[in-house]
Amino acid sequence: MIQLVVDSTAAVPKDFLEQHDNVHVIPLFISVKGEYVPENEATIEQVIEYSESTKKAVPTSQPSTGDFLKLFESLPKEDPVIVICITSGVSGTYNGAVLAARQSGRKQIAVINSRTTAVGMMEVLEDGLDMIEKGLSFEEISKGLQESASLMRTTFTVPTLDYLRRGGRVGKAAGLIGSILKIKPVIFLNDNNEVDVLAKVRTEKKAAAAMLDYLHKNSPCRRIGIVHIENEEGGRALQKRIQEEYPDIQVTLSTGTPVLASYLGPGLTGIIFESAK
Repeated sequence: MIQLVVDSTAAVPKDFLEQHDNVHVIPLFISVKGEYVPENEATIEQVIEYSESTKKAVPTSQPSTGDFLKLFESLPKEDPVIVICITSGVSGTYNGAVLAARQSGRKQIAVINSRTTAVGMMEVLEDGLDMIEKGLSFEEISKGLQESASLMRTTFTVPTLDYLRRGGRVGKAAGLIGSILKIKPVIFLNDNNEVDVLAKVRTEKKAAAAMLDYLHKNSPCRRIGIVHIENEEGGRALQKRIQEEYPDIQVTLSTGTPVLASYLGPGLTGIIFESAK
């Protein structure tokens, strides 16, 4: 059986894990009380409270090489392993997984840079499970997931770039720092996995329109997901609108994790989808 490993920013639901014995989650870590804990032991509320009170980035940490190796060792020795990681543009998790894979001694192990996060990683994971069910080989699935990752598109809007700035992840959006406060940035992950500017608008309605335009330009799509952080109302409104436009695709809605909240802050809504182009 091919084993699939995904990091915790994918927010894999508990019932999904119970249904798939070959899916495993490796946690990223976060510190909100002076001690690093797996992010599933922290809350988004704690992250926001810390960052707002200190005006500093909440400390986070990728899984160590040892963490990856320990997980690899817990899996059946002869089973192929495929690891799906958060985009390398905002975290070192992918590079750490590559290093651990080289040290693992396993004959068949691959590491996929998902080029996205959150529900987007779930979409790549589901592609992997579909390919396993079809009986594809390890090599075919690894290649197929690389292709899936190359087709992932991620765009989001945040009320402020403060969280990205504090964490040093602002990328090509740096030019917006210090802009007029009323600017509402619309961000996307570009082909180099960098945080980049898609649009500069002044209202949430125009921000949603910019994200939808990005979706339309990259259609047709295979999978579409909506992610939000402390903005369920905005997320549901976006989900409803897109579901009406794409009735043949199930548009999912999910909440970002504490680590993503530390990177991006509250109020986020985003569209993450797999283009069929």
